[in-house]
Amino acid sequence: MTEPNDTAPANAAQIADMQTLRAALLAQHKVLIANDRLQYEAVFGPVPTGRFVQLLTEDAWFRWLDPLSRLIVALDEWLEQTPPQADAGIALADEAAKLFRRTDVEFGERYRLALQQAPDAVLGQGQVMTALRGAPQSPPEASGKSDAPVAKEPDASANDGNGA
Repeated sequence: MTEPNDTAPANAAQIADMQTLRAALLAQHKVLIANDRLQYEAVFGPVPTGRFVQLLTEDAWFRWLDPLSRLIVALDEWLEQTPPQADAGIALADEAAKLFRRTDVEFGERYRLALQQAPDAVLGQGQVMTALRGAPQSPPEASGKSDAPVAKEPDASANDGNGA
């Protein structure tokens, strides 16, 4: 119930969990990029590697991957801190959970499409979810109703206001 007012350093277990999360996110990012490249080249034809890197960073086709790319960079920066701060790590894990569980429209639509197109993306989703279960996160009530899983809110209210 106590919320730290000052920042505390992350412990070794949290750092290890965040490294696992980062590895899962990075692997999934790679799979998603490869799948998107196949889809792009099916429409526009083969693209040389150098040009593809430019497209990846500049073309609207790949823009949906930006939140995941920024999250990985933020995790890298957190891991490079001396020492990493526990609360900032929790915030990053919360952000990852929100991205993969309660996604924004653009990321969610394209991500679901990638899961249908690429079997490796389905495997990667499992790895990301496993890593998220291990990473310290805010309790659902602390992160606000918009981040909590949809099914938990009706169950809790049904039990509180309805005895049947």
